[in-house]
Amino acid sequence: MGVVHKHRGQNGANDWAGVEMVPYTGGGAVGGSVRVVIGPEDGANNFSVRYFEIEPGGQSSFDRHDHDHGIYILRGRAKVLIGWDVHDVSPGDVVYIAPNEQHQFESVGKDPLGFLCVVPPKDSPPESTKD
Repeated sequence: MGVVHKHRGQNGANDWAGVEMVPYTGGGAVGGSVRVVIGPEDGANNFSVRYFEIEPGGQSSFDRHDHDHGIYILRGRAKVLIGWDVHDVSPGDVVYIAPNEQHQFESVGKDPLGFLCVVPPKDSPPESTKD
């Protein structure tokens, strides 16, 4: 059965009814949070959609994983390290990260970086996630 999480964010912020915000720490991540917008708890067996937000000057973990990532930038600006290449991204940009490719997002500018990340499902929402 399908699920709808109604958006309740204001002034550029993103928040959804029934979706818990969890601090995004571990692996060197600084200044972030994550929400599993669609995942196993919603009945999604083949993917998870997560919303990450990273404060200006913060960063995601410097990491690599066995799974690939599909990322859509919703707000803010970032420098994205993929392998050893650095790319500037902003709202509307889409990023693909291949399996086992090292990556990191650094929030730059005055606004928080917010992005959706689609990955294979995990068993449960993270208490503290590493990607």
